Amino acid sequence: MNGGDRERGILTEADRAYLRGETEFSSVQSERNARARIRDRLFESVRDFELLVEGLEDHDRELVFGKRVGALDGHEAFDALVSAQALLYRGIGDTDLDFESVLHEAVNVAEAGEGRAATVDLDVTYERLSPESLLHKLEEGEGLSLTELAYLHGHDDVSRERLARHVADDETVDDGRIQSKVTEF
Repeated sequence: MNGGDRERGILTEADRAYLRGETEFSSVQSERNARARIRDRLFESVRDFELLVEGLEDHDRELVFGKRVGALDGHEAFDALVSAQALLYRGIGDTDLDFESVLHEAVNVAEAGEGRAATVDLDVTYERLSPESLLHKLEEGEGLSLTELAYLHGHDDVSRERLARHVADDETVDDGRIQSKVTEF
């Protein structure tokens, strides 16, 4: 995630610096206050989505997503949208709502604006990630997803040198995000 000079969204630049680990607070209470402000703005932002879906003109939405998000460099657009979906997925998991029901309704609300209805089928299969199983896959010559590589990269039990050795030899890994991580090893 880039720091850079960006306008305020849900987060202020100070919030971004805090979440990137670049801020030290003078007291525990100051940090608690910052976290509370972030939570409050996130909560109200989630509530604003209903108004945006109902009231934002199609042209304005297209300018944001088609033009601005689509014009982001490299994988920024993909990463931003995946992260937004991931936050909502995890957030729904923190409620008593069923994700598949929420997803079904969300797709149908979006499609109703186009005069259509949709059938949504979601099949999620869970697999426990472990460094041992992922390293075994690498040693067997199997490819790993970006998520699996990121998991290994962030895991304390896997040396950066070992991961870099496997990834550097994998010709199927040409994603700039992973390559930049390998060069940081």
